[in-house]
Amino acid sequence: MTPSYVATSRCECQASLTAQLTEQRFVVSGSALLLGRREPAPAHSVHPEKDVFDIGWLCPFCGRNTLRTFAASALTRVGRPAA
Repeated sequence: MTPSYVATSRCECQASLTAQLTEQRFVVSGSALLLGRREPAPAHSVHPEKDVFDIGWLCPFCGRNTLRTFAASALTRVGRPAA
């Protein structure tokens, strides 16, 4: 499954959280970056069918469950749209 969008945010510990999303805004993969070290960060989308939806991450650096709200129209597209 090829990701179509990327969502990014910061955790309270200052790790940079990233989620790769499908065209339907389901999470394909999540990661966290802190001080040059990248780790997998489990992530999921909550109500991805809505125009404004949430993504939750489990930060591997501090253990927090981080929930952030995104507007679908503001997501960064990666790659080409599906035909």
